[in-house]
Amino acid sequence: MAEYSPISVIKRILAVACFGIVPGFSLENTNIPGYDELYQQFYYNRLRAELSLEHDRYPDVIATVIVDNETLYKANPDSLINNTSIYRAYLEYRGARHFWTVGKQRIPLGVGRFWNPIDVFNPINIEAIEPNERPGTETIRYEYALNELSNIDVNVAEGKGAVRVKGYLAFADVALIGEWDEDMDQDIIGWEIEGELAATGIELRSEGGSFHNRQSGKRHTEFIAGAEYGFANSLVLLGEYHYTDVPRTDQIGLSASFMPGMLWTCSLMSVTDIGDGSGFVSPVVQYSLSDEMTLNAGVFMYHGPDSSSFGDGFDRCYIRWFIHF
Repeated sequence: MAEYSPISVIKRILAVACFGIVPGFSLENTNIPGYDELYQQFYYNRLRAELSLEHDRYPDVIATVIVDNETLYKANPDSLINNTSIYRAYLEYRGARHFWTVGKQRIPLGVGRFWNPIDVFNPINIEAIEPNERPGTETIRYEYALNELSNIDVNVAEGKGAVRVKGYLAFADVALIGEWDEDMDQDIIGWEIEGELAATGIELRSEGGSFHNRQSGKRHTEFIAGAEYGFANSLVLLGEYHYTDVPRTDQIGLSASFMPGMLWTCSLMSVTDIGDGSGFVSPVVQYSLSDEMTLNAGVFMYHGPDSSSFGDGFDRCYIRWFIHF
């Protein structure tokens, strides 16, 4: 006799009541009060609602809509902004070899942790309090699995696009990428490489490419190279080097994270421009209040002369409270 969990029974009832459509719903709330040298006191609140729809007879097709209501208060100048927007909204199909996603989504390009030189859609902002919050792009994305370890994907958005062929070559995941970007008036031929160094547990990664400026006809090269290693005691070390030849840029990012206790995580990030000596340091402490709730406290401290790469940055401190319903 078949056994049914309470959740599966509820889903079945909803599927019948909604003519086979099974809805999923979740809420998140993020609060970030803080202080910086520019705005003095600030307060940010984000309420995020996610709705997914899946038909009982067509489980390969899923519709997802994520809506944000954001409130931002700045003390200098005194201002209060409230905005409701769509963070994600897409329809996806997951087949055995074919994968489609149409709508506002995040395009997964690049392997960098500090910088994403080949990501023309939604690159990392390492100076953000929440660098994983990446703006979506209205895109048509198609992916075809050539075999179990390789695929080709095509991404087309307004004014930009990318074609990538990716596979595993016995030592690493390797991808070749062609991109066009009307906003920056450029074309890119690039790569992604990510793999383990000779069974040492050290993960190596690189991404970059040759960037062709359509107006001047000139090319420049930009890439990152990084390494990451996790120790048995929960210490994780990460380093990444960022290079651009025109204008010449040499930057390095370093981070370390450690769990001194079951509920605590301490991390330290440092980014430095080797050429002008500017940079910033960001320590963060996180405490898990429960399975659905975390509390972070962090600081950004900048250094370097004015007009340098990071010298114009404003020191800031913040507390981030996050809860998932």
